[in-house]
Amino acid sequence: MNSSRFTIARLVIALFACAALVAGCSGTGTSNSGAAGSGGDASAAGGPADQPSPGVSADTVNVGYLVVDIGELSKSLGFKNIDDGGYDVTSKGIQAVVNYVNTNGGAGGRKINPIIKPYTGQSDSPEYAEAQCRSFTQDAEIFAIAMDGQFQNNARPCYQSARAIMLDQTYLPLDQQEYQAYSPYLWSTSLPRFDSYVKTLLPNLKAAGWFDGAQGVAVIAPDAAVSRRAIDTIVTPYLQSIGVTKSANFFIDVSNIGTLGATSSAALSGAKNQGLDRVITLGGERIEAVALSSTEAEELTAKYTISSYDNPAFFVDNPETIVERSRIGMVGLGFSPSSDNRSDSSTLPFPDPARPNEGLCKQIVDAAGANPPEANRENYRIILQFCDATLLLKAALDKAPKSLTPNAFKDAMWSLGTTYSSAVAYGSSWTQGQYAGATALRQITWDDTCTLKDRTTKGCYRVAPVDTPLLTN
Repeated sequence: MNSSRFTIARLVIALFACAALVAGCSGTGTSNSGAAGSGGDASAAGGPADQPSPGVSADTVNVGYLVVDIGELSKSLGFKNIDDGGYDVTSKGIQAVVNYVNTNGGAGGRKINPIIKPYTGQSDSPEYAEAQCRSFTQDAEIFAIAMDGQFQNNARPCYQSARAIMLDQTYLPLDQQEYQAYSPYLWSTSLPRFDSYVKTLLPNLKAAGWFDGAQGVAVIAPDAAVSRRAIDTIVTPYLQSIGVTKSANFFIDVSNIGTLGATSSAALSGAKNQGLDRVITLGGERIEAVALSSTEAEELTAKYTISSYDNPAFFVDNPETIVERSRIGMVGLGFSPSSDNRSDSSTLPFPDPARPNEGLCKQIVDAAGANPPEANRENYRIILQFCDATLLLKAALDKAPKSLTPNAFKDAMWSLGTTYSSAVAYGSSWTQGQYAGATALRQITWDDTCTLKDRTTKGCYRVAPVDTPLLTN
């Protein structure tokens, strides 16, 4: 293992962790269900969720926007990164989308009052996340917050306690039990429900022949309640059902870079020692990138999975930080076109007529001069997410009663059905009991032969041209 590559990898992982591409720098993973703020009975009749929402007047609604800002850190570490224009460009784009909503009937007849704040990646910590929450919920008193990069496990309970609606775009695995613990406050605007995602991933891997000839399967996931539930109730029974007789589960301590590196390396070492040559990585949390930067990845010959949670762009852009051959044979599912695609690795048009809000968001941002330096889908990813959250908020509030409560918002969201088309997901819907909007996925496979116009090394992920419906049962 090249020691300089290992050092670079550690720095890179820290950076894209802070950049909210995969996880928070010092976060402790997902929260445990039932520990979420005032949680369990918040939706009960007459409870806090039936009381008037904060941040709402007769004419306005306060909406927070929390934008991750890594500033000069990205430049100083000197690796290939997608340029989205940074905090200044993103905040300008958010304001443009808000102006569009306010001049087109507002959100339920109310003008959105945007409170836009940076979340400085270098400062990421539980204390910082708590302070940012308080600045939105106490100083500004918001009705809702559109946020990205919130992996600290005290962030969501803080917003829930303040009865703020969370329009969350963080690539964090959350299952139905977790969403219900936060109901009616937490909504993942463009992600799938994680338990449904795992149910869809496994048969897709089998159909792609990924299990063929396997000597055994290692499952690597964050040491968190959500991933443990997914493995116990979905992964293990499925592997048994297809005749996999040799498997092992490895849970990764994502508390900090040190524990993440040590436990990820130990997982690959354990897979090698047990003769396992297939590795399913679940839940993101930068686990796969860190694991594949280790000496143990050099020593283990295996096929790996890949997903939007794992940030495919990282493996394309920074091959020198990982064991490059580990990408060969990668198969998985993605839920985010702007994360999974490169402008010339897919035939998917940008903007895609099948998702009209993608085109609308691009039009709004471009007209305001808030477009990123390059007009590729991946460069628009961040601003598209905030535009999507804002347009979704408008769609829901247009259906909500004037007397706005968290439960009224929930009912309005579930009344949208398929009438709202996400700007950033392959497919979306909002029906009874649904808190995560993405309903369609696409297969991702590594192509070692492709050449991208803006990369000097070969290789990219190919994305299937057709949707894989999310399995909900």
